[in-house]
Amino acid sequence: MIFFLMHYLTGYCKVMVSGQAKERFLNLCTSKQILIWKLCRKKDDYSFYISRRGAKELADIAEKTGCQVSWLSKRGVPYLFSTYLGRKCLIGAFCLSILLLFISSRFIWKIDTEGCYSHSREELLDYLKEKGIHSGMRISALSCADLEEQIREDFSDISWVSCERKGTELTVAVKETLDDKETEVLPDYPCNLIAAKEGVIDSIIVRSGTGKVRKGDKVKKGDVLIEGLITLKDDAGEVTEEVRVPASGEIYAISKLVFKDRFPLAHSEKKYTGKKNVKMAVVLKDHYYPLPSREKTFTNYDTDTEVREFHLGSYFYLPLAIQVTTQSECHFQEKTWTKKEAQKVMKKRLKLFLAEYESKGVEILKNNVKIDCNDSTCTAKGTIILRERFGKIKKL
Repeated sequence: MIFFLMHYLTGYCKVMVSGQAKERFLNLCTSKQILIWKLCRKKDDYSFYISRRGAKELADIAEKTGCQVSWLSKRGVPYLFSTYLGRKCLIGAFCLSILLLFISSRFIWKIDTEGCYSHSREELLDYLKEKGIHSGMRISALSCADLEEQIREDFSDISWVSCERKGTELTVAVKETLDDKETEVLPDYPCNLIAAKEGVIDSIIVRSGTGKVRKGDKVKKGDVLIEGLITLKDDAGEVTEEVRVPASGEIYAISKLVFKDRFPLAHSEKKYTGKKNVKMAVVLKDHYYPLPSREKTFTNYDTDTEVREFHLGSYFYLPLAIQVTTQSECHFQEKTWTKKEAQKVMKKRLKLFLAEYESKGVEILKNNVKIDCNDSTCTAKGTIILRERFGKIKKL
């Protein structure tokens, strides 16, 4: 493999030698230390491979021996470049592609989010767009530190945020609660832990900083739970030094969550026919260029859109994508749930709602939600008592 790679980089040829003094021809190649390999005899002629450097001396040897040399093939990088060197359009297109890739590397082309639960991905992307963070912005205009601070100020229920840029991709990771399933990431700057909402402190363990609340204390939104300030005193009790640190610890509080939901008993059930219509389009940044496709007209259909982005490696995304839109034909059938069926549906919706909180490490202490159904609607109202990790980072 190494032998082949070396000769491919330097270039090699396959030749055929014919004539009366073929053996003398080969002997002269050996005396001149010209490397030949895969020597084969075909009837009265010899074929073999020879390096590009050795091929330059074959003309003199052929003249001395009276043999004829036929070039069967030329392979390797030098011959590849010489083949395409005269094609100016191809070389121009290659240089233009390199230039476009270089220019593209100076912009953000993909923005992704992680850790979103109560705030959807679309909501966070819309917020970033309002702040001027969007696909196509210059990398030099982006400050991850300033963006992190802005998100913490504008979202009271986000306790931790990290903005990271790799290549042309920006990833915004948020943590809405400090739950048991995640490892708490401490900031590298002095900060307080404050309450993001009202609640009653159930337990507190201070790792770094000074605790400001105890078990049973009622706190309001914005109250300091752990202060990122440590006071050092001498033997006389006088303050000698105050050190600012990143506040950290485990704080659990009991809080209330109001749940409201309703839906009509009359509903439509969807049934698919199996017929589909697929449309494709080229997406260049925010511009769409539809590709020719067969048109099928459906009265009722569901639309599923998939965007396949072009990228080089894991983080070098390009402003080019293929959008595939699939329309699936369906028919609707009007039905009405009974009160018993509606209650089952509402219980399932409530269960999914609670499961989302439990997945974040929140403990459900009490469920006071009541379900009521009349002739037209099903309604659920009530409060849910939670025990959850408390604390939101606020920079000092």
